[in-house]
Amino acid sequence: MRGLCMLGVIGIHVGSYALQNPLANVQLISVLEILSRFAVPAFFFLSAFGLFYHTSVEDKFSFQDFMSRRIQVVLWPYIVWSLFYLLYSGAMSHNFGNLQPLPLLVNLLVGTSMYHLYFLVILIWFYLMMPLWRWMVKAILPNAAVWLTALFILQVGVDYWSSYMAGAWATKYLANYSALKYMFDMRLNYWVIHYVWIFLMGAIFAERYESICEQLWKYRILITVGFVVSVALMLGAYYYVMDEWHYTLLEAIYTVHQMSPMGLFYTGMGTVFFLFLFQVSPMNASIKAFWEQIGDTSYGIYLTHPFWLIILTGWMAKINWTYTVVHVIALYMVAVCLSYLTTLVLQQLPKPVRKYVLGH
Repeated sequence: MRGLCMLGVIGIHVGSYALQNPLANVQLISVLEILSRFAVPAFFFLSAFGLFYHTSVEDKFSFQDFMSRRIQVVLWPYIVWSLFYLLYSGAMSHNFGNLQPLPLLVNLLVGTSMYHLYFLVILIWFYLMMPLWRWMVKAILPNAAVWLTALFILQVGVDYWSSYMAGAWATKYLANYSALKYMFDMRLNYWVIHYVWIFLMGAIFAERYESICEQLWKYRILITVGFVVSVALMLGAYYYVMDEWHYTLLEAIYTVHQMSPMGLFYTGMGTVFFLFLFQVSPMNASIKAFWEQIGDTSYGIYLTHPFWLIILTGWMAKINWTYTVVHVIALYMVAVCLSYLTTLVLQQLPKPVRKYVLGH
C-alpha cells in the first residue's frame, strides 16, 4: 500500500505540470489531481500504523530512544535532500540566496526547499508529539469507533475552516504582520492538526490489527461500495463546480481536494479499501512481489522524483512538447522508472553515507 500511495503522490505532482496545458484533458486531471489526493493523508495513516504496530501503547516507551531512531529515518534525509534541492535550484537560477542563514532556516522549518518535502516536516512534528498520541490512543481504544467518528466530524470542521475560511481571516487580521501571515499561509506545510484523524485511525488499526482484518473481510462488500460511492462524490463534485459554477480546472482542484468534506470521506474509504486489498484480500504472488518491491523503494522514489520531473519537463520544453495526454502519461512513467533506478543506485552507497540519504 505504501507503494501505491507513493505513485499517487507522483501523480499529483505530474498533474501540476499537465495543468500548464490550457487545453488539459479534464479526465486525466481527475485521476492525477482528484483521485490521487488520498495518497498524502494515507501516508500519515501508514506512518502511524507502522509506529504503533511495532510499539504498542501497552509496551514500554522511551521517547529518547524513539526520537533517536526517527532522526535517523527522517530528519537526516530531510536535511540532506533539502540542501540538495536548494543547491540544485540555486545552480540552475544562478542565485543561492535561499542558502543564506535566514532563508535556509525558513525553508527547513516549513519544508519549502522543494514542493514535496513538507510531508517530512509534518511527520517530524507528529514524532515530536508522540507522547500525546500514545495517551490519546490509549484513552480512545475502549470506544474506538465512537471516538474515531467524533474525530472525523471534528476534522471536517477544522479542515473546512482552514481550506475555505482561514485565508480571508488572515488577510483581515494579519495583513500588517508579514512574518506571522507567511507562517499562517504556510500552515498546510507543518500543522499536524489537518491529519490528526487519519493518523489516529492508523494507530487504532495497528493496535487492533487482527480484529480489524476480520472486520475488513466481513464487511468487504460494504467497504467496496463505500469506496465506489466516495469516488463518485469526488468526481461528481469536481465536474459539478466546473459545469454549474463555471470553475476553471485549477479552481476545481483547489475546491475538491483531500481536505474538503467529500475529500475526507474519500480519504477514509480509500485508505480502508486499499488496506483490505493489500492486507486481507488474496493477491497473486507476482503482483504481491511487485508491490513489495515498489514499497521497499518508495522512500527513495519519493525523495528523488522531483529532480527527474525537473529534468524531464525541461527537456520537453526544449523540444516543444506540450502536455498532451500521451506526453503526460509518458512523463509519469519515465519519472517513476528513473526514480526507481536512482533509488537502487543510492541503496548501494556505503551504510554510513546511505543512512543520511535514505534513512537507516
